[in-house]
Amino acid sequence: MPFVETPRFPDAIARGTQFGPAYSTALARNIGGHEVRNKNWSMPLYRGDVSHGAKTQALIDDLLAFFHHTAGMYNGFRFKDFADFEAAGAEGTLTVIVADTTWQLYKTYTYGAITATRKIQKPVTGVAFAGGGTYELDTATGIVTRTAGANPTSWTGEFDTPVRFNLDEFLPIGMTAAVYNLPAIPIIEIRI
Repeated sequence: MPFVETPRFPDAIARGTQFGPAYSTALARNIGGHEVRNKNWSMPLYRGDVSHGAKTQALIDDLLAFFHHTAGMYNGFRFKDFADFEAAGAEGTLTVIVADTTWQLYKTYTYGAITATRKIQKPVTGVAFAGGGTYELDTATGIVTRTAGANPTSWTGEFDTPVRFNLDEFLPIGMTAAVYNLPAIPIIEIRI
């Protein structure tokens, strides 16, 4: 799958973007009106609209240049979700891939006794590990390899979300009384 690791989507636009998790649930009602629900995905796909973050001509120019860089929907790219871009404390968890040598980064979300985990595949440089060993981190996959010492027990740091544009055309931009009216420019998380 084509993916552009760098540069990531412009932070100045991402900061004003609407972006969040979306689940998929199938719903059926029987004759008596009772519901049956099926959770179609094990994890949500994050999606949003980046048009809200481009409010000056300079930011619109950056957005258009980045759109050309990714060729619309063709290339995936890194996106910083300013509402959810770091793991701290007990949130940074690891799942074993190969016993005592390799792990995948996850973020754990906890509300009361309920927990959900999210696979982190695009960590940002500077991730720290607890455990007392030395580790190599692949920032393109979120895979950690122990090089010496003890196994990692947790991690802290920032991460990006892998996304792509969810359209192939950048529609004309209107300007009314110095207010930019961009059409929706959707992005959607991609599974890597």
